[in-house]
Amino acid sequence: MNLKIKALLTACVLLVALAFAGCAAEVDPYEVNDAEGYNVSVRYDANGGIFTTNTSVIVDSYNISETGGEIALLSPDDSRRGNDAFAAVNNGYFLAGWYAERAEQADGSYTYSGLWNFEQDRLTVNAGEAHTASEPVLTLYAAWVPLFEIEFYDLASGEYLDSYTFNPTTAGELKVPEWDEETGAIEMYDFPARSGYTYSAAYYDAAGTESVDTETLTHTGTIDYATGTAQDASMKLYVEWTEGEWYHIYNVEQFLDNASVAGNYVIHEDLDFADEIWPTSLMYGNFSGTIQGNGHTLKNIEVIQTNNSKVNAGLFGSLTETAKLSDVTFENVTFTIKAGARMVGTSFGLLAGSVSGSAAFENVQIVSSTLQIDSASYFGVDDYAIGLLCGMGDAEVLDYSGISCVAVGDHPDLLTITVEGNSVTVVFVNQ
Repeated sequence: MNLKIKALLTACVLLVALAFAGCAAEVDPYEVNDAEGYNVSVRYDANGGIFTTNTSVIVDSYNISETGGEIALLSPDDSRRGNDAFAAVNNGYFLAGWYAERAEQADGSYTYSGLWNFEQDRLTVNAGEAHTASEPVLTLYAAWVPLFEIEFYDLASGEYLDSYTFNPTTAGELKVPEWDEETGAIEMYDFPARSGYTYSAAYYDAAGTESVDTETLTHTGTIDYATGTAQDASMKLYVEWTEGEWYHIYNVEQFLDNASVAGNYVIHEDLDFADEIWPTSLMYGNFSGTIQGNGHTLKNIEVIQTNNSKVNAGLFGSLTETAKLSDVTFENVTFTIKAGARMVGTSFGLLAGSVSGSAAFENVQIVSSTLQIDSASYFGVDDYAIGLLCGMGDAEVLDYSGISCVAVGDHPDLLTITVEGNSVTVVFVNQ
């Protein structure tokens, strides 16, 4: 460690001791530095901020008989100080630099001049002049600039959503939301999320005419290093949303991980569910979302109804009035009813236990699929509804000719199954 660094640490440690131990009457750190020849001082004023020493000012003192008349200064946070570097912080602001001059404005803010370049600038000191450590030959002021800000607004309503603030000296670009092909969900990065909605687009203007069409955007603000101030530190973005939580599905894992009765799915590949478990949240739940199949097929799905506490079951427990299925084929689906003792009040079907008359279907096919009724189920009551497509609801909305119905289990010969259109009637044959 060179003597210049040692002089700074001596001065700073003593100053901190004075501030917290109340020992000013016993030790004057400037007198100590003068006595040791460190009588040329440079003062760093945090100027509204604070150093990690919990002081607002630190002082470097130099012995010019060792450093010479031209001194290369070190910024307070220079890594060459080792563990004794002093970072300056100011909540809500970032450090634009250290300046030799500051001028207070009418509003109480400052403008600065004389930005010190620690790599190139040198402090020139006349060795023939008398100096004392307590009277700095130079004071450098921290110039604080408010953190840059992006305010997010809803494009449709103009409602303020949230803000993102950052230090432009360390982060200049903001990533625009994009679909994550690994998870199937949209990655929002530092954009705000909105419950019940999915990001669609962003715009620079409230009218929605200047779209953000790049993967990253750069804040429009700039820093004027000549004056230590910033221009256009705050900018606005207007976000457009699609109602619902949407997912782009490229594989079975994504579909299973994001399965939700309120989910909306855009299918990009055929999905093979062989050796996979169909989500129980869909099997028993009231699906109110959307499946846009884009001509793809969901195949080799096996669903087994064994839960006696559930009264609706199928690929979906029910398809509600807002459910929408389009351009999708379900192939080789096997739905097995094995409900044990609970059949009263139940509604089962290969597609859904019930289908709302307002549910929307467009180009939906069910092919090579089987409704299986296990002989272990109890059919000693007539208060149940089983359908090839659905137990309750408007089965005419879809072609269910691709669904067959068979008896299975230990004693399939004990079941007599009658199919009339969509409706399935089961009679247990006593022997």
